[in-house]
Amino acid sequence: MKYWLSIICSVLITFALTGCVVTETTVSHHYGSNDPAMTAQKFYSQYFISGSVGLPTDTQLATFKPYISTNLYQLLEEAKKRQHEEIRQHPNEKPSLVDGDLFSSLFEGPTSVDIPSIPVLPSANSVTLQANFTRSEQGQSILHWTDEIKMVKQNESWVIDDLVYKGNWEFAAKSTLKKALSGK
Repeated sequence: MKYWLSIICSVLITFALTGCVVTETTVSHHYGSNDPAMTAQKFYSQYFISGSVGLPTDTQLATFKPYISTNLYQLLEEAKKRQHEEIRQHPNEKPSLVDGDLFSSLFEGPTSVDIPSIPVLPSANSVTLQANFTRSEQGQSILHWTDEIKMVKQNESWVIDDLVYKGNWEFAAKSTLKKALSGK
């Protein structure tokens, strides 16, 4: 018992001396969150910073990885491989999923998003969030719409598993992100 107590004290003293503090914010930044809306909001914060258009680059995808499910990550990777193959086979043609926003119904993408928190039972393994998007540009009318974000629990943290496109204008993306990535 004394042995373990001395090890714990040594670790705590080391953290104190080095200024290392582990907080929920630190953990959730790297490993998701127990609040699905917070995870989704963090994803979109990274998304806006990265300026993602079409399929994410390797760097963007690495930034998104803590906030998306393993399944969604794999679908994005597979879509990138198909896109590279299209480029190889048809170098003079524009490949699929190179333009447009994949993470909302609007091709041009949103300029802001609000994702309200909802009550979630501790035993829940999936939840659907409403993402209230806005697109505003100087001199143009403001567009508002709502898509659905499908969240799942993975390794005890909430992550984005899919997006249901709900835009109601003529050229809005339809279906889901996963279907768009699979080419179906």
